Amino acid sequence: MDPLVVVQIVVAATQDVLFAVAAGALVCSAMLGRSSQRCPAAAAALGRSRLGALGMLVAACGLYLWLQAAVMSGAPFGEAGPAVSAVLTQSHFGIAWTVGFAGALLACFAGAQSGRTAWWLASVGMVVYVAGKAAASHAADTGDFTLREAVHVLHLAATALWAGSVMVAAPLLWRWNAALSKVITGEALGLTAANPADRAAFCTRLSHLATIALAVVIVTGIYNATQDTAHLTTPLLNVLYGHVLTLKLVCVALAVLLGGYNRMIYLPRLQHTAAADGPAYRAAQRSFDRLLILEAFTMVAVLAVAGILGHTSPSGGQM
Repeated sequence: MDPLVVVQIVVAATQDVLFAVAAGALVCSAMLGRSSQRCPAAAAALGRSRLGALGMLVAACGLYLWLQAAVMSGAPFGEAGPAVSAVLTQSHFGIAWTVGFAGALLACFAGAQSGRTAWWLASVGMVVYVAGKAAASHAADTGDFTLREAVHVLHLAATALWAGSVMVAAPLLWRWNAALSKVITGEALGLTAANPADRAAFCTRLSHLATIALAVVIVTGIYNATQDTAHLTTPLLNVLYGHVLTLKLVCVALAVLLGGYNRMIYLPRLQHTAAADGPAYRAAQRSFDRLLILEAFTMVAVLAVAGILGHTSPSGGQM
């Protein structure tokens, strides 16, 4: 495999992670609800995380364009500059990239604010980014503005919401745990921890969102897989695309098991013990948080493998 393609895969996976973090920070700020008024530090941290992730996403998009120009022109990385203009103006990828880049920039304009206007501006920008990303993928092989492309937009958005909400919620809950421990030991140092009822409500919303997003991911993922492999003349597991897809499904299955166990075992314990705020509640919260952290790492693996899959041709080779 061309070293530049390897770097492209790394950059693409990084873009997926950054977009998921931005989407997760956006939706977690919404899930805080009224408790954000009692935890202004958490709301501010989520806003900074979203803006930071979007800023790095914009930079990663620029790097990916340069790499694509080098790969398409056959020029060395340092000499790909003249090819960038041709890629942008004379290729379908250039149009799709421009749409996605404009969306990422638009989302950045929302800043780190948590108000309704900023939330909607960031949301619209992210949707535009996903549309551009779908237009640059296998889903656009049969043309733009097709059902296949629309389904892929939905798949990418649902994946980002599922992965991002878990990846952002895990450190947020850890921060609340640290704040709670300092409050208990008299070392608060200005940190603010959400009360048990708010924490349980947040975890409940998180679980509901992950469940809905997962259902969308599964349905749209099955559709995408059948479309991508419809013209294969050899068994799926005999080509590289099939191997990478299998690895992705294994990672997804692990994430589903971790999230499902949390939803069925520890979330009910959180809900039933939140009012008492005793040792049983704190034990349940620690267990929930540990599994959530494991799920977050698994979601990073899912996004990394998805980056490889996006650069693997369903016919068996690399793009």
